[in-house]
Amino acid sequence: MPDTAMLLKVLRVLLEYGMLFWLLMFVGKISRWIFLDMKEKLQEQKPPELQSDEAVLEVLGSDKGEEGLVKRRFAFSEQITVGRGEDNDVVIPESFVSHHHAVLFRRGSQYVIEDLGSRNHTYVNDQLLTGKAYIKPGDTIRIGLVTMRFER
Repeated sequence: MPDTAMLLKVLRVLLEYGMLFWLLMFVGKISRWIFLDMKEKLQEQKPPELQSDEAVLEVLGSDKGEEGLVKRRFAFSEQITVGRGEDNDVVIPESFVSHHHAVLFRRGSQYVIEDLGSRNHTYVNDQLLTGKAYIKPGDTIRIGLVTMRFER
């Protein structure tokens, strides 16, 4: 009989350690899945690499709550239009923005911004834009209540 008790004790220990082993394997697999998912999502959030002839408008913020635009990046090479109308490249759905508010376009190796006769104006580096102006990387553009930064 003592051999049977010893055998049961050994089987019980083996089962306990076996269960512990499988539990650790399960937790390891789940941890790996979570880590890979987080890594994939972080890579999706990285801004896309720019081509040498591209520029970017990055939305910095909005005073009104157009949160869907914040941190969005709009890459372009020749021209980009901004306005409330759906036919623009950057659509800002607020009443302070004209249907066709402004356009940025490349002239040679530089970029130009032009206000298209909007009622509430366009501001570059907090200065009122009248007509056209050359812009450089780091300049901020405010259209309505949305602020964007030009990058190259």
